[in-house]
Order: sequence, then C-alpha cells, then structure tokens
Amino acid sequence: MSAAEDHEPEDHAPVRLLWTGGWDSSFRLMQALLVEHRPVQPIYVVNPERRSTLLELTTMARMREQLLQRLDDPAMLAPVEMHLRWDFPPSEELQALNASILRNGTWIGSQYVYLAGVAERLGWSGVEVCMQAHDDGPTALHRLVFTDDRGTLSSAPEAQMFRFWSFPVLRTTKGEMAEIAREHGFLDLLSQRWFCHDPLGDLPCGQCRPCQLTNRDGVTFAPPALVLGRKLVRTQRRVTRAARRRVRRTA
Repeated sequence: MSAAEDHEPEDHAPVRLLWTGGWDSSFRLMQALLVEHRPVQPIYVVNPERRSTLLELTTMARMREQLLQRLDDPAMLAPVEMHLRWDFPPSEELQALNASILRNGTWIGSQYVYLAGVAERLGWSGVEVCMQAHDDGPTALHRLVFTDDRGTLSSAPEAQMFRFWSFPVLRTTKGEMAEIAREHGFLDLLSQRWFCHDPLGDLPCGQCRPCQLTNRDGVTFAPPALVLGRKLVRTQRRVTRAARRRVRRTA
C-alpha cells in the first residue's frame, strides 16, 4: 500500500483543498472524489502577478467538466471558491516568518506567505495544501517546518506560517501519484494538469522550476529560441526603465 492510499479517511467529511490545476492538487482533488468518495470544496487564490493564472483557470475548468461526468453525484464537487490575494495582505507576523525562512537560506515558494495571509484573515484551519514527497528525501523547507512525513509542525517559529493547513500528500511522490491515478482510472485527467509559471502563449516555457521538475513525456514546450528572445526583451526593458528612473532623479 502506498503512502497516498494510506490516507484513507475515517469519515466522509468534505475536503477543503487549495487547487491550482497543477499535478499535486489535481491528484488530491481526484483522489478525494474518485477513491475516497468525499465531497470537495476547491479553493483558488487569484494572484494577478502570476503569468499562468489564466491557463491555470482554463485547465481547472476543463478538468472539472470532464470530472463531473465521472461522478455519481456531481454535487460532490462544489464550485470553486475564489479569493483575490490583494484583499488579504499578510500580517507583519507572517511576513517576518517568511523573511526568517529566507534568511536561513531555505528556498520557499513566494505563494506560501500570501496564502497564509488569506488563511489568517478568513480563519481557515485544516485546509489541504499539496506539498509532495520527493524521491531524494525531504527538502530543507520540509525539515525546517515538519517533524515527520504526516505534516506535524515542528517547534521552529517559522513552522507557524503553515498552521492553517493540512498536508495530505506529504508522504507521496509524483511517481506514486501517477501509479494511483493509473490504478483508479484517472491518469488521463491528471495528465492534463498545468504546471508552468511563465508560459509563452499557451505553451510551457521549459525553463522555470515547475517545468524542470515535471514529467516531460508528451508535453510540447515553447521553442527555446523564442523563450530566450523573450528573456532578452524583458532584460532590455528593465535596463531601459532603470535608465529612465535615473534620468528623472537627476533632472
């Protein structure tokens, strides 16, 4: 039995889940609905600065449409609950905890502090966040904030930034998720996930961290020359803006 299958709940309480259309959260959504037969309330926090927002929402809509056809009761999958990150800025405490993690030299995704801001303002507790296991062992962030692979928070002050969440796939690798999805007949849906943070049009860039980590089988990436060209244009724009600011300051 894999770690994910060991997650079988004792009841059928609804799952409140942060869903992005990515591999990990989409796996958990489908696992809860199709394997555990639990109702799910998906939650999406809109970040206007995230270049992949529209593609994530499009992916979620496509997955949802196909997933509803596989449910005995479509009401098991609630409409997506959406919040705008700017409406819930992180408190000074959360910003300080995030800064402390970064000062320690530990890599942490920028989403965690603003998600914590939303959770704190809305009084969330136990909402599921999908931080997965890695084949090469726990990450530095995992070692800092957890005491085990079940998501028990450590005594480190920084761990309190994660007090709003539960972690259903912390013991499960992406490969194990694929095996479970194949066994239960939803790998075709899961394979439609979106993962790129910096798409070129509607194609993944192939350069960002999620692109580097994803299974590349069957994925069409943007032409590398175009991605490089975009990078050069962005660099030139930044240089130009910086030069204009210097001119204005000295005028």
